[in-house]
Amino acid sequence: MRAWLELIRLPAVFTAPADVLAGLALAGLAGVTADPLTIGALVLASAAIYCAGMAANDLFDAEVDARERPGRPIPSGRVSKGGAWGLVLGLQAAALGIALTVGPATLAAVGFTILATYLYDAGLKDGVMGPAAMGLCRYGNALVGLSVVGFDVPGALLAVPLGTLFYVTALTFTSRYEVDGATRGQLGGPFAGMLIGAVVPAIWALWGPLPHGWAAAAVAAPLIWLLRPMRRAWAAPAAGSIRGVVMAGIFGIALVNGVIALAAGGWWQAAVIVGLLVPGRLVGRWFYAT
Repeated sequence: MRAWLELIRLPAVFTAPADVLAGLALAGLAGVTADPLTIGALVLASAAIYCAGMAANDLFDAEVDARERPGRPIPSGRVSKGGAWGLVLGLQAAALGIALTVGPATLAAVGFTILATYLYDAGLKDGVMGPAAMGLCRYGNALVGLSVVGFDVPGALLAVPLGTLFYVTALTFTSRYEVDGATRGQLGGPFAGMLIGAVVPAIWALWGPLPHGWAAAAVAAPLIWLLRPMRRAWAAPAAGSIRGVVMAGIFGIALVNGVIALAAGGWWQAAVIVGLLVPGRLVGRWFYAT
């Protein structure tokens, strides 16, 4: 069981609903609220997409992991490639089936997000556009929440999750150095990008479509969260300290989404997003998330 939970990056799964809940908070600005059953369906679909994407990532990385991380589930032989593919395709089929019960817009959003995971895992991962493809996965996840509005989503609301896309792009660039370490010159751009992405919700709150400008102050939470591991990695940019930044950055995605939800007036969504960090961090003591 541990091997399968490692394969899906169990601690990070708790961050997947953050994108969906932020999207639901944005949907509220369009005058649409979802019932509890629909919210549960969207969260389950999102979690299934995320778990499938993580498992597929290891499948496409099996040869690299055999050299760099031989203890991981597939290269170690604890999970077969056939079994992993069964899990991936089963979870993706489940996500599509759940989306179909919600509506065509949700089905389109889920399908788009699944395609984005393959765009990253099987196509662009190692190229210059790879990090942006990973950001697109998180953007699609936010669209899953926004999909309750239907296909006629106001353009301003579609623009808000682009800040999270930018943040995740910078985080993914950082993750490229978690095996071999980096120089300060290599880390400067990605670190700056993560911090800028964390601040973007404040811009939307003060000068954009999010109505609660006072919530801009909440961006202090992701900034404080990120700065400590970043300072440690900047002082000694070895692989271990960079992995610490990546781990913090993954949970920072939830904090950035929490600020978006708060600024949109989604009080309960923001509370659930932040609350899910607790089990995520606890599980992170026993399982890796990067």
